Formats: sequence, structure tokens, C-alpha cells
Amino acid sequence: MSNGWFTPALRRRAAVALIASLAAPWLLGELAKGFIQPGLASDAVRRQMLIDFIVTGASLFALSMAATWLIGCWVMAIMKGPRHDADAFPGAPGEPPP
Repeated sequence: MSNGWFTPALRRRAAVALIASLAAPWLLGELAKGFIQPGLASDAVRRQMLIDFIVTGASLFALSMAATWLIGCWVMAIMKGPRHDADAFPGAPGEPPP
């Protein structure tokens, strides 16, 4: 099967989407964990674990959205199909009459 639909531009965009869907939630989660102070929070470990669960859920959601986008690109490529040249329109300039 040919990979004509998976162009280099789409590969770059897919790589950025996959890296961002993994890195962004993790970085935001680490930032949020930095604001939890063990002395002030009633249960700091529980709050950190809750943030970990939210980060995991956000990462899985973002990965599923990237996969859905790639499946949509594949479906569009399948629906377009190979390029076909049509017959010339009768009476086109430079064409002899029928």
C-alpha cells in the first residue's frame, strides 16, 4: 500500500501534535504540582495524585484527538482517490469540430 497520503508536511504536523499532546499536559501538571505546599494543603499527596490522573486523562484525550485527525486525513485521501484526467470539452479552442 502506498503512503502517498502521509506527506512530509503531514508527518511534521503529526509529530508536533503527538509531542504537544504528551508534553503540554505533563508540563502543566508539573507546574500545578509546584503550587501545592505540604504544610498548607490538608492532603498534599492526594492532591498530587489527582493532578497525575488529570494529566493522564488529558494526555489520552489529546492523543485520541490526534489519532482522529490522522484518520480523517486518511479518509480524505481515500475519498479523493487517484488523479484522473477527463476528456477534453467538445468545442474547446484549438480542437477540430466533431
